[in-house]
This record gives sequence, C-alpha cells and structure tokens, in this order.
Amino acid sequence: MSAGDLVLIDAGCEYAFILGKDNRVFYHQKTKEDLDKSNLKETDFSGINITKIISKAYNNAPKKENFTIIIEPTDDANYKNFVDILDNIAISKKERYGVTDIKPWEKKVYDELTK
Repeated sequence: MSAGDLVLIDAGCEYAFILGKDNRVFYHQKTKEDLDKSNLKETDFSGINITKIISKAYNNAPKKENFTIIIEPTDDANYKNFVDILDNIAISKKERYGVTDIKPWEKKVYDELTK
C-alpha cells in the first residue's frame, strides 16, 4: 500500500473492540475527547452479540466502504478471545479490520471500568 492508497477513517466508520481480562470485551465508537466510562460499553462472546454490534455499526456508518473494525487486545487478554472476535468479524462478513495496541486514552477509561 502506498501513501496514495491510505484512507483516513473518521470515528463514524471505525469501531473499536478492546479485549480485556477474564474474557471481558468492551467496544466504542468514540474519539479521544468523547470516550468516558459511560460510553465504553461491555458485551460478551455468548451468542451473536458481537456480530449484532458490528452489523448495527456498519449500517450506521456514513461511508460503508471505509467501515473498519479495530481489535485492541490488552496485556491481560487471551488468545481464545482474539480468535472469537475474528470469528465474529467473519460471520458479519466485514473484511476491513486491524489489530493494534490499546491507545493510552482508551486504556485509562478501560482501567477505570475494570478496577
């Protein structure tokens, strides 16, 4: 991919899943300025919860062609949960996703919620 191929993704087209300790998974679609304990939501891996969340976010995305799922495992996450989130992405038939470290501003809110 060249610099000309890069696409900037706005918050409305990006959905982040934070994989935490004890099989916990959190998600949000917020910017650094907007994320807080009230809008970092938690779900679980039972049933099709995550697939529904992804589908709803995709349907609300202003530019569906840029919709991207961001997976952010914490140091306490386990491999099984990582595979589970990838399975949910495959089930939802969304092909744009990335894996990255949790951002410091997200970690701060995550830590506040999991104390």
